[in-house]
Amino acid sequence: MTVEDSIGSLLATLGSALESATTAFPDGEEQFLPPAEGVSLLDIKNDLLLSYLQNLVFLVIIKLRNADSRAETSCDIKADVVKKLVELRVYLERGVRPLESKLKYQIDKVVRAAEEDDRRNTQKSRGDKDSKKKAATKTLNQDGDVWGESDSDPRGAGEEYLNGPVEGDMSVGPRPAALLRNTDTTTLKKDSSTKSRSTATTSGAYKPPRITPTAMPEPPSTKDREVPARKRRSQLLDEYVDEELSTAPRAQPSIGSNSTIIKHGRGAMSSRDREKERERIEYEERNFTRLPAESKAERRKARLRGERERRDMFGGEDWTGLGGLGDRINRSVTGKSRGEKANVLERREKRRRETQDGPRDDGSGGINIRIGESFEKRRRIMQQKAEKKARRKG
Repeated sequence: MTVEDSIGSLLATLGSALESATTAFPDGEEQFLPPAEGVSLLDIKNDLLLSYLQNLVFLVIIKLRNADSRAETSCDIKADVVKKLVELRVYLERGVRPLESKLKYQIDKVVRAAEEDDRRNTQKSRGDKDSKKKAATKTLNQDGDVWGESDSDPRGAGEEYLNGPVEGDMSVGPRPAALLRNTDTTTLKKDSSTKSRSTATTSGAYKPPRITPTAMPEPPSTKDREVPARKRRSQLLDEYVDEELSTAPRAQPSIGSNSTIIKHGRGAMSSRDREKERERIEYEERNFTRLPAESKAERRKARLRGERERRDMFGGEDWTGLGGLGDRINRSVTGKSRGEKANVLERREKRRRETQDGPRDDGSGGINIRIGESFEKRRRIMQQKAEKKARRKG
């Protein structure tokens, strides 16, 4: 099937569709005019959409007829049609749609009122037919007046007036009948509750209220202590698996850099701490801001939390799961036992400062420290203490 045959069949189908559409239209011109009491926004929307579709079909026809020709006239017509399509699209997108979203509530109320009016008219026509059938079933009352079935209950008619649809502009406004219904339901609920209370009091048996059982909140410290040690994974083993058993490339900090040494050279940052520090630096560089430093209280809380959660820490590494080795080393090195005022490291540094010899004296009487000067100083101090003790005894 060639291109010319396909174009001809397409034009034939379009012509048949247009003919069927024109036959479906009504004959009177008044049917095409918008109603006098309609919504102008919806009329404008329909007109814009119809003109947009017409221009779109016109553009398709131009492309089909001038598929092979490149004349200036066809290009100008095509440009004008495209410009008109863009203009109509802007009207629909920027003009009609925002107004329709703002007036959605009012439009829905008006459309609902129109539907209620049509439904009321149909029910009225059906009621006229039913009234003719029921005319033979009317009865006489004691005074001889004639009552129909609809007039048997005036109260029902009033309730129907309150609850039923209201004609005119009130259909768009508030409905006071809804408030009456709410008050009726609340009074019924109150009556039922008072009746239930009266029956409970007359029975004489006290029924306590049902309360859902809830667990009391516990401090986080007790929860952390209750966590068994076997559930805590060893950070040292995780780092060993990631570094030694993994073939992925990894970045290591330079040896001796200030970013890896903490506690004045007595500790080193673990891989987890280095990862947190890297994330902090990346966030600050990406957002051009500086995060606030931790206060003393926050550092104290973090240290206590770390001692509680990761007790087996030594040298910046986690020794959890290795039989408490890190905990024993940490207590033996930094712990204060047997009532000592300083830990092992502080006492060792003090001894080294006291017993360390300075450079040798060259005999010139300079400022160099002489051999045995610290010993003489300690000897004089001990001698003074012994003299004071002897004077107190004497």
